[in-house]
Amino acid sequence: MHKKSSTVAADRAQVRKLGRKIAKRHRNLWAYMFFGFIAALINTLVFMVLHQWWHIVLVISNTAAFIISNAASFYFNQKAVFTNNVDHDHSVWHKLVVFFTYRIISLIPDTLIMLVGLSWLHLNALLVKIIDQILVGIFNYLTTRSVFQKQEHTMIERAKARIEERKSKHN
Repeated sequence: MHKKSSTVAADRAQVRKLGRKIAKRHRNLWAYMFFGFIAALINTLVFMVLHQWWHIVLVISNTAAFIISNAASFYFNQKAVFTNNVDHDHSVWHKLVVFFTYRIISLIPDTLIMLVGLSWLHLNALLVKIIDQILVGIFNYLTTRSVFQKQEHTMIERAKARIEERKSKHN
């Protein structure tokens, strides 16, 4: 019985160690998900207040929610999310311009999803906004990483390095 309990304790210790390793390795993703949820919540609340309560036109409500939530998102990403492997080569203004350029690109599917869901399909506004925020959030994470994190190599340079590494292992 004692051997079994020590094995279980060792297994639990291994699982905890693995969990810490995964959490540390994917820290930016976890932080982005947390703060991304806050930004999506801001976006959703602003949209619902403007569109549902104040009856402001959908595109204007969605765009205002976009601007407010993305200003918050930029701040969160700059100060709390991307804190390791940070790009120090570019100014905050440069990052802000690139960030909003990517986000303006994401405003197109954001608005289309809202228009289709509300105007054509006549779905519940909150449900459509939640689906919209999840889909747009995935795109935003992929582009936001490139704004705040230092880009060490291009994809081609990484592929060349891997090929060279494999060649040296076989020789």
